[in-house]
Amino acid sequence: MPTVRAEVVGEGVEEVDLASDATYGDVLAALGFSSHEATVLVDDAPVPEDRPVDADRVRVLRLVKGGAVDERAIRVRAADAADHLDVTRILDGAMLAVDAATVRERIDDGAVLVAIVDGRPVGALVRDGDRVTAVATRRRHRDRGVGSALIAAALETRSCLVAAFDPDVRPFYESLGFDIEAVGDGDGRLRGTLGKPPRDGDAHLVRPVEEGDGEQEDGSREVPGEAG
Repeated sequence: MPTVRAEVVGEGVEEVDLASDATYGDVLAALGFSSHEATVLVDDAPVPEDRPVDADRVRVLRLVKGGAVDERAIRVRAADAADHLDVTRILDGAMLAVDAATVRERIDDGAVLVAIVDGRPVGALVRDGDRVTAVATRRRHRDRGVGSALIAAALETRSCLVAAFDPDVRPFYESLGFDIEAVGDGDGRLRGTLGKPPRDGDAHLVRPVEEGDGEQEDGSREVPGEAG
């Protein structure tokens, strides 16, 4: 299975696994674009979407910048086995260290949610009991309410959600109503609780959450900062 390293101009880099007979239209589809929204450049020249993939590095130029997604258009459901690759790609695109085997196990346990927009998975949340271990959104759907929709849906199945995170994503969790406190180990990490708090004796069970909402334009990791 060939792998293409795709640079979405101004948004970051993503590796795309393709079938042996894939076309550049398939590259766009794997990145969540249609041919009306973006074009593939090989050696800085646009290529037809029906051309077979013959390069291992491409650039993708967005032709249309998407606007805000109507929250009513975001549908959240439990992930199934068919969603495994999409969920893994979303987490990988956000540079989150959640291996594929763990994702598959969590899907089998019913502990993974996917957010769907226009029939395509654009966000994912992974739980371990009440603990949110990963939440990520495709780059082109950042700051449009996808992460918030995932958290809200997760709370419908749990009486409490717990997340540990860095201070720079505190506004995201505060906007959702999490009660936030310092973890207390001196590294600046914070812990947020939404819903009925865990028993005092369970506090030691809370481990760091992995969260992400894509990459920043310089390629560094970015974590969710959307406010609803």
